Amino acid sequence: MKKNILYIAMACLALGFTACSDDPEDAVEKHVYGPEEAPYLRADAGANITYNAEFRKGHVVPKTIYLKDYAEQIQTKMKMTVDDMLAGLETGKVVFYNINTARGIWNKAAATKGSNGWWYNASGLVSDASTGVASIELDKAKKALILTVPEESAAGVSVAANVGFAIDNGKDYDDYIRFNISFAVTDPGTIIQNIVIPAGDYASYELEFASMENAINACFGLTSSDFNAIVQDPDGDIAMYMVDEAGAWDTTSEYTANGIGYWLDATGKVTNWGADGFTFYVETHDGTVGIGRAPGLASGMEGKLHFVYANKYDSSKYIELVINATLE
Repeated sequence: MKKNILYIAMACLALGFTACSDDPEDAVEKHVYGPEEAPYLRADAGANITYNAEFRKGHVVPKTIYLKDYAEQIQTKMKMTVDDMLAGLETGKVVFYNINTARGIWNKAAATKGSNGWWYNASGLVSDASTGVASIELDKAKKALILTVPEESAAGVSVAANVGFAIDNGKDYDDYIRFNISFAVTDPGTIIQNIVIPAGDYASYELEFASMENAINACFGLTSSDFNAIVQDPDGDIAMYMVDEAGAWDTTSEYTANGIGYWLDATGKVTNWGADGFTFYVETHDGTVGIGRAPGLASGMEGKLHFVYANKYDSSKYIELVINATLE
């Protein structure tokens, strides 16, 4: 009898452990999401549409994504025409929401721009117009997404936002189409680059000055070779300054890396090698600027490094670099 009770207890314990998973894919029946809940985002690379929206400083013109240009993809993923999808918004069969990629869920935040759109702050989070640096709005009449940034936007704005249309079947948003939109504001002296830093302690990605020839010539009146010669000397006429989220230059920090360069924490603020949280370095090399990594960092980590090379005696002469880095 005692042996039978022991077997029963062991079986119940095993069932208890298997019931503890909160992964939607492990459930016998998928969770039905209520009106106040945020459905998880089912991974589907084929439903993803990438769009780069680049705006020129001082000459901001809205960008338009016409949904008809993606009619085939919408038909494949949602089994609807563009017209049917937009009509579904009126009946509630279709929803139009943001997507929180960090958490892998849909974001049901109420509109903050018009009745069908949102503002986003510098971190890519839904905001209002007072802190917004970019916006996405659905224009049903044009059957399009309208992308904007404020007219007075400074060069260097770089932010990503994700929105999507999904069928609301009362249980999940598994049938959807997603727009992954990258915003950037540039000018001739601004270089925005997405890079992957190779694996390995202290490894770096080397961005060649020769690739910046036009910007260097336009802003300094120099060739990239002449520029390179000057920046090999920390006491020369050209300095490197880190830039914060508000666009302010850090002109007071001393160099903490080799030559003209800095060690930085995960947020891009100047720190020292070996200090708590030291993560990246930006360092001037011969012919390149190296963007590198501290030891022991996890693959997939991301960071934004924003800095300028500027004439110490004429701050109107500068080039600006915004580097979105991912660790291999």
